[in-house]
Amino acid sequence: MSEFDIARGFPGGIPPIPTDHAVKRVVAFCCSPRSGWRSYDLAGAAARAAGHFDTVAPWSLLWADALAGRLSVDDLDGFSLERRTTFAERISAVPAAKDLAVFDESEREAVRNLCTFGYPGVWAPKSTKVSSLYRPHAVPVLDGYVAMAFGFNRTDFSEGKAPRWNRIARVIDALAAYLDEHRDQMIELRETARVSVRDIDVASDLRLLDIVIWCSQDDFLERPGKKRNGWLDSPNGAYEPDPVTPIPVTTGGDQKERCR
Repeated sequence: MSEFDIARGFPGGIPPIPTDHAVKRVVAFCCSPRSGWRSYDLAGAAARAAGHFDTVAPWSLLWADALAGRLSVDDLDGFSLERRTTFAERISAVPAAKDLAVFDESEREAVRNLCTFGYPGVWAPKSTKVSSLYRPHAVPVLDGYVAMAFGFNRTDFSEGKAPRWNRIARVIDALAAYLDEHRDQMIELRETARVSVRDIDVASDLRLLDIVIWCSQDDFLERPGKKRNGWLDSPNGAYEPDPVTPIPVTTGGDQKERCR
């Protein structure tokens, strides 16, 4: 049986994941109304098609909360014009229509630079949830679970300037190498999941791999109110996401009423 040995070479990293477990977790994630698939992946794809990710605005940071980003008012207030400009410049340096797996060294360095963007309160676990929507084929979501899956502490993508940058760079390089070396495995994952999830192509290969990592790491953890293997053992219902079709708003109302 094939496995997803994603954290090979990272001491303390997540053990190899059987392919059938990876498929079950992806399907469970996509079928769950609370996972972020609908609020982040599907809504993000619709917003991208509508041009919302052609610019960086003060409210762009709010997208992190569609994937449990836990933003505060201070986080939003700190997303200044100067920081938005830097963020936009770093996004622009990453090719838009190219997979991380085929990036050359300079392109991969642009991804590393983008993933280390942040400021107090908003480091990679929050900022990459936004930048990934701008460059879904190239930018991974680097939250605490991904850090743990590669053998780091949960806060290691947020703490310590040089060590944090090094950890992020190592994980980006590992993800790129894995995707490049396991293209057939990613095709198998996608096509098997497609039987249950018709919208699976909304997710890039990088995003699918991220879902496998995140759900597998979550399944290894147990705490009050949460059992192990919740995703793996999930009794999936039918895949019936609510449409994300935008509804136009018209001026409406009587002219006299509007003038009151």
